[in-house]
Amino acid sequence: MPILKSFLKDGEAESYQNVQVKFVPGRKAIMTIYESADDDDEGGEESWVEKEQIVLSDYKTKDEMHALMVEKGFQLKSPEEVEAIQQQYKDEAEAERTKAEERREEMMIRREELQRQREEKMMEDARAEVEGGGDGSSGGVSMGGLN
Repeated sequence: MPILKSFLKDGEAESYQNVQVKFVPGRKAIMTIYESADDDDEGGEESWVEKEQIVLSDYKTKDEMHALMVEKGFQLKSPEEVEAIQQQYKDEAEAERTKAEERREEMMIRREELQRQREEKMMEDARAEVEGGGDGSSGGVSMGGLN
């Protein structure tokens, strides 16, 4: 699955013309191929009908996935377009890593603050116990008289 995930998430699938990747969490990776329902190219907005569905997890290597794309008639975009797509995916991945690192740092700071507050509370409680005698008494010493 890591190879398939890389093929989809790193922009390799979208390096082909007329390919869009839509992620649906919790679902199998299925490539749905559509074709135009209109016989003529005039008329503006086209309507599309589903032609075929292919379960991508059946393909084990990127070479097999690329061969599938070619077999289904998809053509690679220009090298410049492919490079731009790959750069976009790299930038997005870097932005996600940066956000995750910032969240980790914020959580660490928050944990440290909570720990400091707990320690302060424990110190206050200990001070109060020492000052109060700990057993509810005045803490003084009483001595009996001498005869």
